[in-house]
Amino acid sequence: MWWVIIWVLLVVVSGGYLSWRAWGLWGKTKELGSELFAAQRRLDEVQGQLQVLSERIGSPEELAIFAGPVTARIKRNRAKSDSRRARHLRRATSLPGWAKHVD
Repeated sequence: MWWVIIWVLLVVVSGGYLSWRAWGLWGKTKELGSELFAAQRRLDEVQGQLQVLSERIGSPEELAIFAGPVTARIKRNRAKSDSRRARHLRRATSLPGWAKHVD
């Protein structure tokens, strides 16, 4: 008769262990679901930004990586000089009288 008690005790302990593991798995599954939801939301935001950027770029030829190095360098130098000129004009209006260039 004592062997029946041992078997019942083994079944109860194993059932408790399995239910404890299943409860932990359920918690991890809920966490995974919330992480997937957050990742899907972030992916939707990024895809929206990607669509906006793809609309701004008409064709791949407009990207600098597909342009020739000489052409890209000329465009970069032109943009650099334009920004320097604009910065110089902005600074010239805000400088005090004693700091302005006379020539």
